[in-house]
Amino acid sequence: MTTARFYIPSDALQAGRVSLEGEDHHHASRVLRMKSGEIVVLLDGKGTVGHGTVLAIDSTHTMIEIESTRKESEPRPLLHLFQGLPHGTKMDDVVHWGVELGAASLVPFLSSRTGSVDAPLERRVRRWSRIALEASRVAGRAYLPEVTEVKTWQEAVDHLRGMDTVVFADEAGGERPAKALSEPRPDQLGLVVGPEGGFTDAERESLAQVGAIAVTLGDTVLRTETAGMVLLAAVRCYYGLL
Repeated sequence: MTTARFYIPSDALQAGRVSLEGEDHHHASRVLRMKSGEIVVLLDGKGTVGHGTVLAIDSTHTMIEIESTRKESEPRPLLHLFQGLPHGTKMDDVVHWGVELGAASLVPFLSSRTGSVDAPLERRVRRWSRIALEASRVAGRAYLPEVTEVKTWQEAVDHLRGMDTVVFADEAGGERPAKALSEPRPDQLGLVVGPEGGFTDAERESLAQVGAIAVTLGDTVLRTETAGMVLLAAVRCYYGLL
């Protein structure tokens, strides 16, 4: 059986004992139906991992004794998925799958072919952050990925300037990912995927100006919510992270 995992604040992880309340308590007591003596993994989302044992569960609290902690390093390169905002609820899947596949951050952006936005962006970002937290908890990631605010195209391009290497999936073609990447591995790697309509020529030029390399993901046509996952997997394979 998979060991239950919970995110807690860093100071609580160092306290020796921790009390889960609210949604975490509900998940432990009602969803998982945990009992005294069961083992749990506790994470602070900043690299510290603790192992503990359930001491007691009552109507409002799950008490856990922390038996050991360790600090994990975050694998390099850090993979930052820049995703052109897709239609409907597809970004929910991008966040969920992207977190499972090791994205350190997810950066949704608007571009020329994004289309209409059908809900307040702030509310959608809050939902994506909750999805990222849950996906990261299930995956047992020691470092909690970030979902940024939705950026304009220019803001996204400016953000890419801080990356050591940038590749973008281009339906017009490009290098295979394995040829576009290089050793020594970069610290920060930006992966860019356009919306359903793809990139305009002007946007390709903007990407070229920040040193982004166009890559192809093969001969088949991929949906935008799938393309980022294929690109993440290809990069992780290249750097031995899968």
